[in-house]
Amino acid sequence: MSELLLDQIALLEAGDAALREQIDSWATAHGLQVRSLDPGALLPDENEPALVLLAPGLQRPVAQARQLRSRWKATQLLFLSDEAGVDSLHRELGPAPLLGPQWSIVTLGASALAQLDQALASVRRRARLRTTLAQANAMVDGGQLSKRSSPTAELYLHHFIDAARDAIVGLDRAGAVLYWSAGAAELFGLGRGEVLRRAASGLPFWSDELGQALAQVQDCDTTLTLQHEDAANGRTLEIVVAAVCSADGAVVGAALTLRDVSALVAERRANELHGRQLSEERAHLQRLFDQAPGFIAITEGPQHELKIANRAFHQLVGARELLGRPALKAFPQLESRALSDLLQQVYVTGRPYIGRDIAVRVRPQAGGKAERHYVNFIFQPVFSEDEQVSGIFCQGHDVTAQVLAQQALQRSSEQLQELVEERTRELELSRQALYQSQKLEAIGKLTGGVAHDFNNVLQVIAGNLQLLQPLVEANRGAAKRVDAASSAVERGAKLARQLLAFARRQPLRPQPTNLSRLLRDLDELLRQALGERIEIETVVAGGLWTTMVDPNQLEQVVLNLAINARDAMPDGGKLTLELGNAMLDEHYTGTQIDVAPGQYVLLAVSDTGVGMPANIIEQAFEPFFTTKPEGQGTGLGLSMAYGFAKQSGGHIRLYSEPGAGTSVKLYLPRTEQPEVQAQPSTVGPVVGGSETILVVEDDLPVQATVIELLTGLGYSVLRANDAQSALSILQSGLSIDLLFTDVVMPGPLSSTELARQARVLLPDIAVLFTSGYTRNAIVHGGRLDPGVELLSKPYRQEDLARKVRQLLGTQHSDDKPVEQQWVMVVEDQPQLLVLACEMVEELGYRACGYPNAEAAAQGLHEQRFDRLLLDVNLPGRSGTDFAAEALRTQPWLRLVFVSGEGRIESNLPARSLPKPFSFDQLAEILQG
Repeated sequence: MSELLLDQIALLEAGDAALREQIDSWATAHGLQVRSLDPGALLPDENEPALVLLAPGLQRPVAQARQLRSRWKATQLLFLSDEAGVDSLHRELGPAPLLGPQWSIVTLGASALAQLDQALASVRRRARLRTTLAQANAMVDGGQLSKRSSPTAELYLHHFIDAARDAIVGLDRAGAVLYWSAGAAELFGLGRGEVLRRAASGLPFWSDELGQALAQVQDCDTTLTLQHEDAANGRTLEIVVAAVCSADGAVVGAALTLRDVSALVAERRANELHGRQLSEERAHLQRLFDQAPGFIAITEGPQHELKIANRAFHQLVGARELLGRPALKAFPQLESRALSDLLQQVYVTGRPYIGRDIAVRVRPQAGGKAERHYVNFIFQPVFSEDEQVSGIFCQGHDVTAQVLAQQALQRSSEQLQELVEERTRELELSRQALYQSQKLEAIGKLTGGVAHDFNNVLQVIAGNLQLLQPLVEANRGAAKRVDAASSAVERGAKLARQLLAFARRQPLRPQPTNLSRLLRDLDELLRQALGERIEIETVVAGGLWTTMVDPNQLEQVVLNLAINARDAMPDGGKLTLELGNAMLDEHYTGTQIDVAPGQYVLLAVSDTGVGMPANIIEQAFEPFFTTKPEGQGTGLGLSMAYGFAKQSGGHIRLYSEPGAGTSVKLYLPRTEQPEVQAQPSTVGPVVGGSETILVVEDDLPVQATVIELLTGLGYSVLRANDAQSALSILQSGLSIDLLFTDVVMPGPLSSTELARQARVLLPDIAVLFTSGYTRNAIVHGGRLDPGVELLSKPYRQEDLARKVRQLLGTQHSDDKPVEQQWVMVVEDQPQLLVLACEMVEELGYRACGYPNAEAAAQGLHEQRFDRLLLDVNLPGRSGTDFAAEALRTQPWLRLVFVSGEGRIESNLPARSLPKPFSFDQLAEILQG
C-alpha cells in the first residue's frame, strides 16, 4: 500500500511557465515540494502526493484524472481552469465523473490561491484524523490501551476527538456504532447513549451510497468521500469514509467524518451560476463587439500588437490571422503619412488623434489588387491603473462611398452651376406659362358664366323672330328686317359657342377618330376657304395613332386656324398640316397646367406668314384679342382652339417669330379603341306632332317663347317654373310624352334628379335637356353623360322640331314615305353635299353622302340604297360611269343626275335635276 505524502504535490502541466512559477511560489510558502507528473509512467509502489493539480490546456484532462484515481484513492484532484473554460470542464465531467469525492475545480484568478489553501487544509485534516483513529482502534483491539497507555493519554485522545469541529463516528465491521463524538451529538442532536451499538443504517445520515462505501473500504485500506443530501433538515453533508486497521494491518471497522457543507455547496453553486452568467455576458458582449457597424481594434504595448479586432475590421483589411501581429502589418497603410509615426504620437503624448476622410490602401482579398478606401477613425489612448498608456483603441467607419460621391459632386460643380442656371431659366419660363394658363383659366370662367344668360336672351330673340316671320311675309321691308335680325342672332349664337369653347363648357361628343381621314375630308373645304394663293401641304407620319376627339368640333378648330393662317399671309404663302405621334414626359408637363404625361396625337398647323412677337404671343389665346383691323376678326379663333384642346384632355402650344411664320401645335390624347367613322348628320323633316310635352324653364320670357314654338308645331304643352313644380305635375298622373327641361334650375331639386324621378314615374317618357351653359350637371370630363340628349341654346324652331321628333319617333303622315328609304348622295362640294343630305332627310328619307366616286363605290358594298342622287361632274371619274357601275351592283336603284349645266343626256334610266333646286323640285323627283 502506498503512503500519502502530505508534504508533496504533483502537477500535470501543459507548458505554461507563468502558472508553474505561481504554483512553485505557493508550494514553497506552505513547505511543499512540487513534482511534475506523467500518469503513464507511475511505478506500482510510488507514494501518493497530497494534491494533484491538473493545469489548463491538458488534452483529455478527465481521462487522465481517472487514470490517476485508479492508482491513488486518497489524493485530492484539483482541476485548474480559467473563467472561459469552467463551463466546458463542468460539461465534460458530468454528474458522475467516476473520480470519487476528492476532486474539485479551482478557477484561476484572485481567489485561486485561497481555494488551494482550503484544499490542502482539508487533505491534512483527513489524514490526521485517519491516522489517529487507526492508532486508537489498534490499541483497543490489541488491549494495548490498558496495558501501555495511561489514563492521561486516553483523556488526551478523547478530548482531541471531541474538540474536532467535524462529527466523528466509529463503526465496527458489522456497521454498529462504537464511537459517537461530541461533534456528532451536536450535528444530529443525538447523545452517545442513544446511538452506541446501534446499526448505522438507522441513523439520519444513512444512504445506500454510504453502505456501498463502507463495504468498499472494509475490503481494502482506502478512504472515500461522498455527499449526502439531508432533505429532512435541508442541508448537505460531506462524509469521509476511512478504513480502521489493526496493528497487523487487518481492517476492523470504519471511521466516518461528517461535516455540514451546505454553505460551501451553496457558495459553489452560486459561483457556478455567476460563472455561467459572466460567460453569457462575455459572449453577448463579444457578439455586440463583432456586430458593431464600425471597425474596432485594440493594440497593446509600445510595439502596438493587435489584441482585439471585430468583424468589420477583418472585412476592411481582408486578412484573417491578425491577432498578435504588430499594427504596422495588421492595419491598412495610410497614404498621407506613416502609420508608425501616428501610433507612436498617440502612445507617447496620450492625446487622441481624429482622422477624417483618410485614404488607406487595403487588400480585401488575399493576393488581390490593392484598393483605395477612405476611413474616418479615432486613435484613443488606453490608460492603465497607474495612468500610463498601455495601448491604443481604434474605432472608425469605412466612408469610401460618401467620399467618392463628394468627389464626384466636386468635379461636377461647374456643370451643376450651369445646370442650375439653365433650370432657373426653365422655371422662369414655366412660371410665365403657368401665369398665362391661370389668366386664361380666369377669363374662361368669366366668359362661361356670361354665356348662359346671353344664350337665354338670344333664344328669346330668335324664337320671336321665327314667330314673326310668317306674319311679315307680305311686307317685304319688314321681312327683310326680320331676316337681318335673324342673321345677327346667328352671329351672336356662333359667338356664344366660341366663348363656351374657350371656357371649356361646350358639350362634346368624342369618339375614336383617325385624324388623317378627317384632314382628307376637309381638304376641299380648306382650299375653297383659303383661295388659290395659299399652297396647302398635308404631312402624315406612318403608324398614326387614333385619338379620342369630337370630330365636328375639331373640324371647326382646323378651319379657324387655317383662316388665321390665311390672314397672316396677305401676299400668299404655304400652309402645312402635319400629323404625327408624340410623347409628353413628366419634365415637360410639370411646367404646364391641365396636361398629363403620356401619348398624344400631334396636329400642327404652320404658315409662312408675318409671325408674331413675344408680347403678342402672350395674349394670343385671350378671347377678343386680335391684331386684325377692326371689323375683320372676332379674336376668338385661337381662343376656341385653346378651350377645345383643354376640354378634350389635350394641350396646345403656339410658336411664332416675326417674319418666320407661326405654328400652332395641338396635342390630342391617344386612345386604344378602334376608329369610328363619323356618319353624316341625320335630321328629320320640320314637322310637329300631337304628343304632350312638359316644359320646365325658370326664365319666363324663354319659357313663353318655347311654349309658343311647340304649340305652333301642334304639341300639347304643360309648363313649370322649377323642378319641384314639374315633379308635382309628373306625379299627378297626366300622360306626358316628353320632358323638356333647362339644365340650370333653381331650388333644391336639380334637373338631373327631376329626369331620374320622371323615368321612375313614367318609364316611356323621353327627356330632352336644353342649356346655354352646361356646367357639370350632364357634362363630365368635357363630354356629355351617356344617354343624355341636349339641345343647346339658342336654337331655331327647325332644330327644336327635329330633335323632338327624333326622341318621340317620326310622325305618321300622308306626305312621307310609308317605309323610309336610303338615298346615296354623291357631291364633290362639301357644303352642297351637306345641304343636299339635309334636304333629302327633311323629306323623310335617310341620306348617306360621299365626296367622290371612289368612296361611293365602297359604300355600295356596305349599304343597300333605293335612290342615287349624283352630280355628274365628279373629280377623277365621270358621274355617268359611276352610275353604270352602281346599277350593275344594285340594279333596283333609281338614278337622279344633278348638274348646273341643264339636262343630262344618257342611255341610263335616269332623271335630271338642275342646280339650284328647291325642296319641292327635290321631293317631286325623288317620289317619281
